[in-house]
Amino acid sequence: MEDSSLVARLIAPVSRFVVAAPAYIARYGRPQHPRDLHAHQCLSYANRAKHDLWRFTHLKTGEQCAITPNGQLRGTSAEALLPTVLEGLAITELPEFIATHYFPRKQLEPILADWSLPEGGLYFVTPTARARPAKVSALADFVIAELADARWSAEAVMGWKPPARRRKPA
Repeated sequence: MEDSSLVARLIAPVSRFVVAAPAYIARYGRPQHPRDLHAHQCLSYANRAKHDLWRFTHLKTGEQCAITPNGQLRGTSAEALLPTVLEGLAITELPEFIATHYFPRKQLEPILADWSLPEGGLYFVTPTARARPAKVSALADFVIAELADARWSAEAVMGWKPPARRRKPA
């Protein structure tokens, strides 16, 4: 939010998952290393500020690998990409609050589980506190109270704690 008079308030950290449907994995195989994704149909986001780049870090070795997803479809939202991925036609990257909805019913599976992507966040964005009406502050407090417990998180849904949240404070 460079050069902005807006204020962003963190609600919850959000992990990102690279996912595929079981039908895709059965047909094309499960990538074992991020470099393997070059041989797969990977859907990306057209609205990223710069070219879409997936930056992976290996959880045990710390090895880093960046890949540019290549596929025939780019979308402006996860909702635009989901039907193709759910049909088993491609792989994509999804935020935790969307991906975990599909894990319990095994509609999607996380792939490259030994690798992580940079963690993002769920934010509530408002005008500066000086210009913010009281009703916006009340709405912010309500939304944050409802979403801060992250019932949608991988930890709540699957008992999986993202690596960034496993670290002990320094």
